[in-house]
Amino acid sequence: MHKYITLFFSAALFLCACNGKSIPNDVLKPDAMAAVLTEMHIIDGSLYNTTQIPDSLYKYGAGKYIAMFQRLHTDTAHFNRSMRYYAMQPDKLLAIYDQVDIKIKSKTDSLAKVQTEQSKSTRKLDSLKNLNIKTKIDSARKTHPHENTEARKADSLKNLKTKLKTDSAGRFHPRKIKRARKADSLKNLKS
Repeated sequence: MHKYITLFFSAALFLCACNGKSIPNDVLKPDAMAAVLTEMHIIDGSLYNTTQIPDSLYKYGAGKYIAMFQRLHTDTAHFNRSMRYYAMQPDKLLAIYDQVDIKIKSKTDSLAKVQTEQSKSTRKLDSLKNLNIKTKIDSARKTHPHENTEARKADSLKNLKTKLKTDSAGRFHPRKIKRARKADSLKNLKS
């Protein structure tokens, strides 16, 4: 019985040692691979929105992929070697794609948050503009042309002058016009 227990643990140790290989030096580390895959999927999504004409993916995508590889300090050959390695290790690739999923969701959430803040600010500005328009209309409706007592007095003086200048038949009298002018000039001197 002792032999079987020793044999079982030896085999288990051997199998665990085979699965626990360290990542070779020519392969991207899981965090770096997750960053590359995240950026690649974002670029793929942005290319999906371009017009689909022949060579459009090459024309618009090649520059984006090259810039992404330069920014992340890698190249296509290094990425392809890493992808082949992780394709042979499905559990590691699954763990990497879990990280990619989390990163894309966080970027999507932060983008949605920024967009909602921008829409709130534009709605607030629009509501302030609407408020200003309403107050201008309301203030124009509230004012009445003869609310001002000074304006009312000036209008009554004009009416009085026109009555003084004409007689009952509607004819102008030169003496009444002279008197009205003198009264106007005296009022101007007093004020």
